[in-house]
Formats: sequence, C-alpha cells, structure tokens
Amino acid sequence: MTRELFAGLDLGGTEVKVGICGSGGQEIWSDRFPSYADQGQDAILDALGKAGETAIDLASEHGGEVKALGLGTPGVVDPKKGKIRFPVANLGGWHGTDIIGFFQDRFDIPAVVENDANAAAWGEYRVGAGRGAHSLLAATVGTGIGGGAIIEGELLKGATGGSMELGHITYQPEGRPCNCGLIGCVESYSGGWGMAAEWGRRSGAQIAPGVSDLVKAGLKGDELANEVLDEGARILGEGMMSAVHLLNPDVIVVGGGIVDARPQHLGLIESSLRDRLLPKALADLRVVKAEKGNQAGWIGAALRAEHFFRSGS
Repeated sequence: MTRELFAGLDLGGTEVKVGICGSGGQEIWSDRFPSYADQGQDAILDALGKAGETAIDLASEHGGEVKALGLGTPGVVDPKKGKIRFPVANLGGWHGTDIIGFFQDRFDIPAVVENDANAAAWGEYRVGAGRGAHSLLAATVGTGIGGGAIIEGELLKGATGGSMELGHITYQPEGRPCNCGLIGCVESYSGGWGMAAEWGRRSGAQIAPGVSDLVKAGLKGDELANEVLDEGARILGEGMMSAVHLLNPDVIVVGGGIVDARPQHLGLIESSLRDRLLPKALADLRVVKAEKGNQAGWIGAALRAEHFFRSGS
C-alpha cells in the first residue's frame, strides 16, 4: 500500500524551505533552495515549483506519494481563494498572485496556502511545543514580530486572512514610526529592525546597524545593545497582554532567531507578560520556547495540507 505523504514549503526572502511529512507530522525529508524573491513573481513561482517538484519526485524513494501540498508565505492570504491580498515587503509583484491555481496547474494535487506565521503556529501546535494545547498563541521574534493562534483546534485566520498581527498592537500611541505606516506598534520596539534602529540611534552610529549586528554585540557583552534587547523583550510581553486577555490560551509558544540566540529573551518576555495578566488569564498558562525552530513553517504547511486533504477545509 502506498504511503500517504504531504509536502510543505516555507517561502522566505532568500530561500524556500521544503520537506515531506508522513501522516501525523513525521519528518521524512527536508532541504532548502534559493527563493529568488528579489526577482519578482515569475522567479518566485518557478522556485516554489521546482522545490515542490523535488519533494513530489522524492516521495517515491520513501515508499509513498504526496497527496497534498502546503505553502507558508509572507503576506495576507485570502482564506477562500488562496491569493495574496496586499503588497508584501521584499516580495515584489507578489500581491494578487494566485498561488493555489499555480500549484494545481503544475502538480494536479490539492494545495493550500497559509500566512507563514500561521503555518509555523500550526506546526508547533501539532508536533512542537504546543502539542496537546486547548488554545495556543504563537509569537515569532525576528526582524519583525509574527503571530498566530489556534483556538479550540481551529486556526484563526480572520475575515480577510489578516488576523493575529501581534507586531502591530499599539504600544505607544505617540511613539516610534513603524514600517507598516502606523505609529507606536510593538514591532517598532520589539522587532529586530526596531531594536537595531534604536541601538543605532542611542549609540550615534553613522551607518544603520542590522539585526545580526545588534544580537552579536549583545552576546559579546555590549551594555547598550543588551539594554535595547532587554527593553524590547519586556515591551513584547506588555504588548502580548491584550492578545492573551482576548484569546485566553493555555500555551504561548515563542520562537524566532532572537529568542534562539538569547536564552534570557524568553524569560524577560514571560516575566513582563505575567506581571500584567489578570488571574483568570494566568491560570494554567504555560509560556514555552518553540521546538521546531526554522523548520516549523514547512512542517506546519505540510500539516495544513494533510488537514485539507482529510477534511476538505
């Protein structure tokens, strides 16, 4: 009997992560390929097509057949049509792309498309740090702040696919400008780009530092870098308070490159959050580090494909 397998892809600014899962999320194979995200829609679709093709072709070597394929992508994904609804930073021409149509024409198997943060949240919920959760809130701390939520077993998407923008909860109404165009968003204080910009401003840097520069400086003991990073962690905890009071999760999974690099970052987020929560939100609440790391996106996408294959939704 041919084994049922599911392929997942995770689109990023520099690469496409791709892998194959068995039923229930067993990781069978994974790899990564250039995404050519700076070359426009056709180049990105070609990269996704080749990655998906590789996964489908390799499935037979593992005694199975890919029954459905999932993609996690930056941007707001129309929950009904699988199209990208608005322009996406660093992905030129991605707005309006009919990704599901492309996959179905190329592979003739069921396909699903999710926002990348939602896919990662689903991966952690199904086979990562959120296994067994009743309701889960996920936060990713990288260049920006990503968010996702699973409520009583259902992935929260919102009416237009734009739910769980944790990074764009208002922290200071008259605060720092955010890259999204709003003012005072949590991301402008706690996202990597916001913290790096603040470190550069306070240090008087002539050239704007990058996120990796900030984290490396902090790990080497730069007091100002660590001050900015610690402040960003505490502000994220404060910003998450509203989401926790609204959703009442029993598990919060926090991941991302900055959390992976700084062991103290998660503790500062959790401490700041717990200091501000009502008792009913604190009851039975666990705050844990993500287990799947940068694999969560493709794993979650593959598991969303399995979910669609089995349930039709």
